[in-house]
Amino acid sequence: MIPFQLTSWFRARMLPLVIVAALVVQVSAPLSYYLTKRHELWRDARADATLAALILHAEIDQRPTLWRYNAPKLLERLAAEGLIGTHALEIRTQSGQLVPLEPLRLPPRPLWGSAEVWIRGEIAATVWVAVDTSPLLQSTALVSAAFFGLALLLGMILYLVPVYVISIAQRRIQALLGELALTLQEDDRCRIARDLHDGAGQVLTAARLRLLALNQSSSEGESVGQIAQLLDDALEEVRRSVHALTPPALHELGLEGALQRHCQAFAAASALTVYCDVQPLPSLRSIVQNACYRIVQESISNSARHSGAKHAWVQLQQLDGCLHLSIYDDGKVSVQPSKEGFGLIGIRERARLLGGKAQITCIPGHAMKIEVEIPI
Repeated sequence: MIPFQLTSWFRARMLPLVIVAALVVQVSAPLSYYLTKRHELWRDARADATLAALILHAEIDQRPTLWRYNAPKLLERLAAEGLIGTHALEIRTQSGQLVPLEPLRLPPRPLWGSAEVWIRGEIAATVWVAVDTSPLLQSTALVSAAFFGLALLLGMILYLVPVYVISIAQRRIQALLGELALTLQEDDRCRIARDLHDGAGQVLTAARLRLLALNQSSSEGESVGQIAQLLDDALEEVRRSVHALTPPALHELGLEGALQRHCQAFAAASALTVYCDVQPLPSLRSIVQNACYRIVQESISNSARHSGAKHAWVQLQQLDGCLHLSIYDDGKVSVQPSKEGFGLIGIRERARLLGGKAQITCIPGHAMKIEVEIPI
């Protein structure tokens, strides 16, 4: 088939883009979730630190010097607000000295929020509250796993659907190019046939008529008769060439009738008996009919020339949306050919140009079988 690697070209360029898109989906959503939730936790910690700072402010305002030594009362007020036992709380003075309240139990992965205590325009202390981010990391891992599956599914859709569509388009383009190539070949054959018929054929016919007229007035009747016979042979050769280039039977009888006539004519002109079985067929394009006719021509000609066959069978039928053409004989081939001739190469090429395939089986000591499948 005509080389046209659009699918491979598109696949090579689409894959990196799909990978990048999948990675963006995989990374951006979990990262956004983590940053948003982490900010919410920080705001909660800062709100608790602000509440503790207000309580501490009242204590410092009442006891500017002794507040740091009255931990039990401070703990009582903080516990009343739910800030003791559920939070890791730390208080430091303006100089950074830690105020002892209770043993500090830090969470596994702390996130700190702070608030400052201002007394008469100066920072008297700073309150720190820690919250645990372990649940956030666990939930982020679950979100990441979910988005990994989503990114994988999205990547497959973004990659497989366009590649599938492009592959269908490529097969269609290849089929159209193949049909165009066969159409051009048949057009060239028709043009050559017309040139032979209208050019050489007409000239030979005119020369023959002039000779016959000369024969009536000439004493060299025998010589003129010989020349006329040579012209008759040349005209017959031109007619055979015209029929070989563009078989008129296809236009007159259709594919089934043309195959039947050709098989009968070939059997009458050779020692090979040809059986032709053509099942009812749908309407076929002319290039498909021409291809089937040429393949049968070449195949039974091979059977007569190379295998020593006495009988040959031609079968043509429609099955599963394809034409199935089989040609086989009862001859025997002596050796497996190391290289296929132009005839077999032409059979394969015709099938490929129409998007089909040809399988040629040639086993030494047995007959040759040609099986062709062409999509309708």
